[in-house]
Amino acid sequence: MWRTTVLISLLAGSLSVQAQSLITTGEGTARWGFIKLYDAKLKLPETVRIDEVLADHVPAQLELCYARRLTVANFVDGANHALADDLPQQQREAVDRLHAAYQPVNKDDCYLLEHDPELGTALKLNGHELVRIATPGFKAVYFGIWLGEHPLSDNLKTQLLGVLANKGAS
Repeated sequence: MWRTTVLISLLAGSLSVQAQSLITTGEGTARWGFIKLYDAKLKLPETVRIDEVLADHVPAQLELCYARRLTVANFVDGANHALADDLPQQQREAVDRLHAAYQPVNKDDCYLLEHDPELGTALKLNGHELVRIATPGFKAVYFGIWLGEHPLSDNLKTQLLGVLANKGAS
């Protein structure tokens, strides 16, 4: 019994250490013209370099909290706008799985895209996990919608990378 308690305590402690080791690197607001869509917050390890942000070995959390009602079609259309047309089949299938998990949101709902290097990338709505994808390279594909070479918004990307952009790649 004592060993079980110690093991559970150690596991819980290691999970909280990982969560505590992430810091907010930046925050921003996504707009469509003058219409506010959502507030975004990016959390990454304090020691990460800007050139590692999309790497599978780096944990990450991207929280999107909505200012208005959005449909599943809104999410899929927005994502497809930023995703490459020529994704490898394995990546395309992973994207399709995540898109199939989307649910409509109302004002004040929050999606969390959370990457754990050991478990893959999860999509959570208001704290409830909807899907987890462990496909190698998927993190770069999906977080790349906001943080990649051709993001949905260059301005939002700059805001989210805030602290890292100031540190540079070194």
